[in-house]
Amino acid sequence: MRITSNEVQAVKFSVTFRGYAIDEVDTFLEIVVKTIAEYEGIHDRLQSEVKRLREALDECRETRIAAGPAQAQTVVTVQADEAVARVRDMIDEAARTSEQMVENVLEAGEHLLDQFRAAMTSGESQDGPGRR
Repeated sequence: MRITSNEVQAVKFSVTFRGYAIDEVDTFLEIVVKTIAEYEGIHDRLQSEVKRLREALDECRETRIAAGPAQAQTVVTVQADEAVARVRDMIDEAARTSEQMVENVLEAGEHLLDQFRAAMTSGESQDGPGRR
């Protein structure tokens, strides 16, 4: 199932006694929304590039049919090499971006988890032993 950044932004949580800190949840959700939006942007760019490459491939096929085998082979090889180089660059960029986004989300999650544990520990000490 795919979730969009707009769907994450639309989520509302109930406030309960001893629930999560609203500002922390909001901050974490902002990070999630930003991460998903960045992935959506990368996905859209890659889809556009795939479409462009398919069109270029179709053009190469037409050139090959019209030009004859030897000349068409050279044109196709050059265009294919250029396309492969562009796709590799895009994959490298996407990998770097996704690694950074995952790192950011993990750091934010760990921070929230630490705060939750601290809040639970301080809540238990205020309630006294054995009371939950």
